[in-house]
Amino acid sequence: MNNCESEEIVEAANIAISNLLPTKSRSLYDIAYNRFKKWCAEKNVQVYSENVLLAYFSENAKNYKSSTLWAQYSMVKSCLMIYDNIDINKFPKLIAFLKRTEIDRFLSSADDKEFLMIKVGLILGIAGACRTDELVNLTVDDIEDVGSSLIVKIPTTKTKIPRIFVVTDVENMLELFRKIPVPSSSPRQA
Repeated sequence: MNNCESEEIVEAANIAISNLLPTKSRSLYDIAYNRFKKWCAEKNVQVYSENVLLAYFSENAKNYKSSTLWAQYSMVKSCLMIYDNIDINKFPKLIAFLKRTEIDRFLSSADDKEFLMIKVGLILGIAGACRTDELVNLTVDDIEDVGSSLIVKIPTTKTKIPRIFVVTDVENMLELFRKIPVPSSSPRQA
């Protein structure tokens, strides 16, 4: 309590804080938070840095699906903010890691028959830092298979020179791309 706050104000604030977590799932939040705190104690962690949270969620990624990781992240984030006044929203590498686990899960588990074009679009979009309109206008004719990689030429409207990037065989991208049916007028090179 600081000198300007009465006991009544501190008590009212503590009651308000205790009601910040959802009533029905508060026990789940506390379990997730306590699991994190226990892990920190086992690792002799004193400060909750971005690297600490990356290590924690990286370790958990070996045993849990990405949807579970996101749920755990949300619960730990809320508890750290409420109990420790730590805002892990400001940890961009942690968010990037969680997004990457979601992408990896989708690429490895989604059915190619139903999601092949979405998988290829996702990989091309990330590899080429493509904008939505670039992906929408991209055709199989804009992608050249040169055996060990793909050369992607994004048509541009402002200049006649296409934006070009190369995709190597990361995450079996070439195998996914080669599953796309090729129109008879567009022979694929390889």
